[in-house]
Amino acid sequence: MTIKKGRSEMKRSLFPVIYGVISALIAFIAALFICWRNFKLSLPISVLVAGILAIGFFMLSYFRGHASSEIKRIAAKYQLSDQELAKITGLRPSDFPIYHDRLQLILPKRYWPQVLTALQKYEQEREQMKL
Repeated sequence: MTIKKGRSEMKRSLFPVIYGVISALIAFIAALFICWRNFKLSLPISVLVAGILAIGFFMLSYFRGHASSEIKRIAAKYQLSDQELAKITGLRPSDFPIYHDRLQLILPKRYWPQVLTALQKYEQEREQMKL
């Protein structure tokens, strides 16, 4: 049981990094070719622009992956139903479908920070009640 839990935690911590790296790599390649071939910029300038865009895409993708895994972790830890998630976050229960005992985040990504903040607050309250 502990081995499985450790692997699960490891997967959750690696997911945002891998997701960010893949996103950054794709953005770098696309931006490099667009700047170099379409805008006729020199290769060093194209690499610089592509690098800056890749860093931006990495940060954006990392946050999205981290938010997704944190939301799912908290929901699984406290075994929250769609009704409970809706009550905690102030959104509709249909925004939190649960299939095969796993939360599916179908709501728009712009709501993820709001959901994550509400769930982290819920987790802190629960932890304080234990003490």
